[in-house]
Amino acid sequence: MTVTVATAAALPLQFGFLDPGIFGVLNVIVAVVVGYFTYQDAKGRRTDSPKLWAGGMALASLLLNLLGFLLVFVVYYVVVIRD
Repeated sequence: MTVTVATAAALPLQFGFLDPGIFGVLNVIVAVVVGYFTYQDAKGRRTDSPKLWAGGMALASLLLNLLGFLLVFVVYYVVVIRD
């Protein structure tokens, strides 16, 4: 049996060296951290709804990953941060 470079590169993803479930857990952890820091920032800036901003950022980070997070962060920046 010969092992090519492509086979060696795909091996960790196919045979469990990196469990795919760990990416879901990391995604949830990142969403919680993003939500927490957004809540702290929005509360410190005395916005009307820091829980809404935190929930929106966490949800965008969780469901839409990087693109959703960046989109919601731009909205948050324009509405809240930039004064």
